[in-house]
Amino acid sequence: MEEAGSSQQFLIFSIISSILVSVVLSFVYWLKSQKAKENETVQLEDDKPEPQKVEQKTSKKSAPAKAGSKKPGKRAAPTSHPLYINMLRGHSDTIVDMDMDQNGKLLATASGDGTVRTWFIKDMDKGKEIKYTRIPLDTMPGSVSISPDGKAVAVLLPSNNAVEIYRLGKKPGDEASCVLTISNIKGDLKDVAISPTGRFIMVSTVTTTVFIYTLKGELLHVLDTAQINNGQVSISPCNDMIAASGFTPEVHLWAVQFGKSATSSPFQQVREAMDLSGHKSGVYSFSFSGDTRRAVTVSKDGTWRVFNIDVSWQLKEDPKLICCGTVAEDGPAQVAMSQDGKVVAIATDVNINLYNADTAELMDTLEAVHSDAILRISFSDTGKYLYTSGSDKSVRVWLNRAGIVREVETWTESLKVATNSSHKERLKQQIADARAQLQELAGEK
Repeated sequence: MEEAGSSQQFLIFSIISSILVSVVLSFVYWLKSQKAKENETVQLEDDKPEPQKVEQKTSKKSAPAKAGSKKPGKRAAPTSHPLYINMLRGHSDTIVDMDMDQNGKLLATASGDGTVRTWFIKDMDKGKEIKYTRIPLDTMPGSVSISPDGKAVAVLLPSNNAVEIYRLGKKPGDEASCVLTISNIKGDLKDVAISPTGRFIMVSTVTTTVFIYTLKGELLHVLDTAQINNGQVSISPCNDMIAASGFTPEVHLWAVQFGKSATSSPFQQVREAMDLSGHKSGVYSFSFSGDTRRAVTVSKDGTWRVFNIDVSWQLKEDPKLICCGTVAEDGPAQVAMSQDGKVVAIATDVNINLYNADTAELMDTLEAVHSDAILRISFSDTGKYLYTSGSDKSVRVWLNRAGIVREVETWTESLKVATNSSHKERLKQQIADARAQLQELAGEK
């Protein structure tokens, strides 16, 4: 009886064990089949071709760019531009500053490559190779200024807190020698300029300080511009006025005054002269006409303004607004005024617009004339050429077509009142020659 019970229990246990083994094997088989299906799905997904990118075709006719927008597209080769005259090449880094002497014979450029070059630009013909003198420095220059006689250059060296004065040779390639170093100048240095009268050297900092030195390096005066920070600081072309822009929406001018002794001209004082006001935001850049009777400013508020500054500032007479206009593009802008005060040039990014300085009328547009941002812009002493430089390491020279148009206007008005027959004939010939040149530039016969 006990043996029969034991046999029955063994049989039940065997049946249960078989069932459990079957369930386990079935579950394992199911897992393997699911894994295989997943692998197959992943393989199929991997084998699917990637979707192709479809480029949208644009119409040849595009909407005109709005003021403040940058024009897209390939930048044109500058040498093919009808107003292109020449290019000064050789620097291997950004040109941070440039300055021209009063006689239009020399152009100085300061570059991040640690050199200054003085270019002999008296004969600026189309495509002609321009000779230069190279001045190697032991650090990167921040600013450069040529002396009134064109015989020396002042170079600002911010990392050394110093200014070095180099005497230039008479011919291109002649070695320039350092004849004076003004050292231990306090602050982060920004600009240097030699006064057009040759009486003093100005050095500005990025804060609000301007130092005034003699040509021997003796400190005459320390000026506080009260601008929170200095933007552009420079000297007017002919009357020893220091002008400064910065955080505030105006340009301040001070007269640096000297005695009138026949034997010597001792320094007397720095006197506040006038403000160029009317903007709603800080001023990017400003420029003077050659006779310092006019000035132009361009501001972060997107406008530019031309002023008559030939006023009796000693009697508190304010400068007079001549005209104002709107900057074509957003962003930093550089401005220059022609020597005769008749044309204003404004550079934004790689483009230049030229305006009538009496009416603010747009006269000419030069698009994509540099491959990178324009940092400096200046007219030649005669106003015939416009010089531009910047981040693409070159100086480019352009014919001032707007200036030719303004000259024709002036000659035409003079012809109306001329009484001398030879004078009339000379004016008629000048007008005819200028109009022929304008027609040639426009591609007309």
